[in-house]
Amino acid sequence: MGLLHQVLDEIEAADGPLTVNELGHRLDVDASALLPMIEFWVRKGRLRDEDTAVTGETSCTTGNCGTSCAGADACLYVARMPRSYTPRK
Repeated sequence: MGLLHQVLDEIEAADGPLTVNELGHRLDVDASALLPMIEFWVRKGRLRDEDTAVTGETSCTTGNCGTSCAGADACLYVARMPRSYTPRK
């Protein structure tokens, strides 16, 4: 089995979302080498980028943004966490 499939298998076997650093530690692979493989599985629809799932929302939930909202990517009230990935269900 190649590393590309090991990446998918490790994320699917995890109990919750994995960051690239956690996955790199588990597979003993540099995180920068893992990113293209993870992005491949995201494009194929096998993995979900949890950061994109959260920041893709455009509705304001704080009520403090005024009348126009630029979305979660520009919102000062959204905490930025390390990017994590889960199997797409």
